[in-house]
This record gives sequence, structure tokens and C-alpha cells, in this order.
Amino acid sequence: MKNSILAALPTHDFKLMTAALRPVELQRDAVLYEVGQRISHVYFPMGSLVSYLSSMAEGQTVEVCAVGNEGLVGAAWLGSGIAVFRAVVQISGGAYQMSIAALRKVVRRSDVLNDQLLQYTSALLFHVAQTAMCNKFHTVQQRLSGWLLLGQVQSASNHLTLTQDALARLLGTRRASVSVVSSALQTAGLISYHRSVIRILDRIGLESIACECYSSIASAYSRAPQKPQ
Repeated sequence: MKNSILAALPTHDFKLMTAALRPVELQRDAVLYEVGQRISHVYFPMGSLVSYLSSMAEGQTVEVCAVGNEGLVGAAWLGSGIAVFRAVVQISGGAYQMSIAALRKVVRRSDVLNDQLLQYTSALLFHVAQTAMCNKFHTVQQRLSGWLLLGQVQSASNHLTLTQDALARLLGTRRASVSVVSSALQTAGLISYHRSVIRILDRIGLESIACECYSSIASAYSRAPQKPQ
């Protein structure tokens, strides 16, 4: 079980969910939610990566956080059922889909799941706040390095398929800036980037370039509860 929330559930609590979980394949660029949309389903990523995006009227976008194997797409909206960010699939992969109505029923019956979702939502809000600070104070090189490191962990993949245009939209910067930085990282032997496929070759070296935001966000998610013994 790749998804951390599902993997940490005791057998009894997981069985409460199994009838309502449906395996799906999320395709890159698919829009799961639009801002203001009343959502009907949530998603537990299993190798896929979904970005929450904030947009300006002129069309500019920036990623406020991403959700991968550590979490649940739609967790923050369980209460209102209204999407506050646009949710777009960045990296294709599997997921479990579940109706928000079914999840609410299980949450009322499972204290373990309720606690997990509260803790995960807390980490997610920290991620959003830290990203805002990161976008303000850190360089494109620092932010791109951190995004690649976190994206590799969240998708549990050795390669990330992303165009420079997509990275520019996520980071809220120009494509030319992403091109310069990614070329520099490749020249330094930290990554390889060919036909939109990015591989991290030297994780320790990339960590030395990334700002502290990466480690702070990773630490927030690492405090997720473990499956009771």
C-alpha cells in the first residue's frame, strides 16, 4: 500500500473503507477540482502527484502545495465540500477514489482515521504557509531543487515527467528561468533532464542547494501516525 494514510489504518478501520474505494488512473493535466466547485470525491494518490494551484485573473498560476502518496486530495475540504484551490494532476499514476459522503461516514466511525486526517491537514496547511514564504524569499534554483526532492518522495518515483513550461507555472516564474536553472543543475551532475523526464542523480548534492523549506515540509509530513501494533 503506497498511500501512507491507508497504510497506517488498522485492519478493522481499513475494512470500513474497502467497499467505497475505487482504483483509478490519474492522467497528467487532468483537473480534479475547480475553485468553488462542490466536490463529490476525494483521492488517495498511489504514485500520482496532484498540485493545488492558485491563479490570478490574468492567468498566472503558482502551486501552493502538492499531494502525493503521503496524503489525500480533498482532505482540507471535508467540512465545506467546496474546493478552494484548483487541483491538477502533475504526474500520472494510480489513486484510490472515494466519495466524500462515504469518507465522512467512515470518519464518524473511526477515531484512528479522524486523527490521521486532522494531523495530515495540519501538515498540509504548514506546507501551504511554507510555500508562500519560500516563493517570497528564495531563489528559483533553491525552489526548483526543493520541489524535485519533495516530488520524488511524494510520488515514490525515480523519475519525474514534467515540461519546463509546467515547472514554470508551478513555481510562478518564467520558463527561461527554469531552463537556466535546470541546465545548471544538469551540468553540475545533480539531475538529468531529457525529453521532459527528470532524474535525480545526486540527492545529497541537490539537498545542499535546496532551501530549508524542503526539509521543514518533509518533516511535517513525516510526523504522520503509524499503524498501531
